[in-house]
Amino acid sequence: MELYRSKIRELLEFNNQREYFYKEKEEAIQEVEERLNVTLPDSYRWFLKEYGGGGNGLYVNDCNDILHYHDRFKTFNIPKGYIIIEHCDEYSYCLDTEKMMNNECPVVNWSAHEKGIYPAADNFYKHLLEKIENAIENEWWEE
Repeated sequence: MELYRSKIRELLEFNNQREYFYKEKEEAIQEVEERLNVTLPDSYRWFLKEYGGGGNGLYVNDCNDILHYHDRFKTFNIPKGYIIIEHCDEYSYCLDTEKMMNNECPVVNWSAHEKGIYPAADNFYKHLLEKIENAIENEWWEE
């Protein structure tokens, strides 16, 4: 997993994206876990502590956003253990914490308006790395 961390750091630093993120405190992460009765995967905990949330053309929910979206989608019967890490209007990327294995879980694409749930990545590291590479390829960070 350190390979993923190194690659993510390298790409964000090289593309001058560090300033668009901020670090979350351990207390905020624990509050999310307690309020939602979940354990976040190591990859997402690392990201929150290292980068927090926010972004520039690459958005990832911080602790406040996680709680906000969870409250917002409770009436839509969000599946147990799903943590919304990015809301994209008609669908959301979620951590499926019910399928935790070796302190990691898959990222899925879930919609409150459809029945299907679609796999997005084996873990948050892979999901994030793909998003970063996509942002670079599409020149979202060019000035």
